[in-house]
Amino acid sequence: MMKFFIFFFPLLIFAQQKITPQYIDAEYDKAETFRKEGKYNEYVKKNLILLKESRKTNYSKGIALGYLHLAGSYSYAKDYKKGLEYLKLARNEEYADNNPEFQILIKRYLGFNYYNMGLYQEAITAFKDVISLSDELPADTSKYFKSAAYIEMGIVYKDQNKLDSSGLSLRKGLTILRNRKITSESKVTLMIYSLVLIEIDVYENKIDSAEIKLKSLEANATKILGNYNFQLYKVKGLIHEHKKEYDSAISYYQQAIPLAKNVKNVTQIQWLYNAISNVYQKTGDKDSAEKYFQKYTTIKDSLANAKQPAIENTVKELVNQKENEIKTKSKFLVYIIWIGAFGIILFILLAIKRIRRKNKILDVKEQETQALNKKLNLAFEEVVRLAKNNDPEFLTRFQEVYPNFFPKLLQIEPQLQNSELKFCALLFLNFSSKDIATYTFVQPQSIQTRKNRLRKKLNIPSEEDIYIWMKNISSQ
Repeated sequence: MMKFFIFFFPLLIFAQQKITPQYIDAEYDKAETFRKEGKYNEYVKKNLILLKESRKTNYSKGIALGYLHLAGSYSYAKDYKKGLEYLKLARNEEYADNNPEFQILIKRYLGFNYYNMGLYQEAITAFKDVISLSDELPADTSKYFKSAAYIEMGIVYKDQNKLDSSGLSLRKGLTILRNRKITSESKVTLMIYSLVLIEIDVYENKIDSAEIKLKSLEANATKILGNYNFQLYKVKGLIHEHKKEYDSAISYYQQAIPLAKNVKNVTQIQWLYNAISNVYQKTGDKDSAEKYFQKYTTIKDSLANAKQPAIENTVKELVNQKENEIKTKSKFLVYIIWIGAFGIILFILLAIKRIRRKNKILDVKEQETQALNKKLNLAFEEVVRLAKNNDPEFLTRFQEVYPNFFPKLLQIEPQLQNSELKFCALLFLNFSSKDIATYTFVQPQSIQTRKNRLRKKLNIPSEEDIYIWMKNISSQ
């Protein structure tokens, strides 16, 4: 027996699983279990291993999938910069060039990144591209991508507070999904976004409708969702908060937090902290409200810090693309000139003609590059324009440009309404009473009355200029 063991022991040590494309594909399928269960650390580790093995065997599909999965994981974990880097690597891989479905996946992940960075219009455009490109795929695959894109557009619209558009997109996506073969994963998706539709009902004060829909879903939700039950508890908390049943609302929100942590959904954790803080404010428990507001602020600051480098890199990449085009055109012109130098007179004349035409293109491209750089400095003008047009996007865009302003006001007076916040924003932008009256379609005398009310709510001394006060509060 000992001789047998000694003989085969080296074979046992050196025996390894042969790394083949089929093995790597199967392991990627197994890795998806980690993602579905919310085990993102294990999911990332497994993809890094498979990426390394794919590189060793020069397996282009495995390399591309590894980059893509890591791009999605890092974006979900709010490391947008790393997510974009991996996405770029996936896009440049040979497998991506020959696979329309993979190109759609890249476009979809790009939409995720734009959404997470707050570039909502770019995200909507990316998801619309997914819908359009999906027409080229087989019917069932096309339905999958279309349903996902509509659902993702619905979430973007919801974050923009465009509830009608959000509900419409979500219902389209869920309808398409129901017409596909129902799997365990699609059951989770259907349940999560059915709950999001109920959430929209609550925001639209359709409480009775929300409660009826929730009752029909609740039993199945508990069985299907697992850690994703945070969405169920979030919706229950919302309903109780709108019914002014604050203790129940807080309880459900607090039950949602550990579940959201289990799946590392930082955005939802941030939302829940803020919701609990607001409810405690309504109950008069200032200490608890401040405690949860600090937790909310910590995550918010962390996410803002994560977004900024990614946004800067994205803009730089767009600028670099323009600059590279200009350099390419310049090299081409030099090449043409050298050929022209050794050609006949007619060829030289043709080359000169081309040079002139290309120089015009260079001028246009340079102007486009300058315009793109200038766009970074036009946020203020954009906000002013939205205000003058009384555009519904004004508040959202103002908060993106001046993220500290509203939180500072709400620290002083948490009960400020959206209309009051908008009025403060107009004062911050130095709009005169006459301008405010004109752009908001109210009588000029009403503006002074609103200023006086704000002074009382925000404890602004009568002798202090309210415009200067608004400017100073943002920088404190």
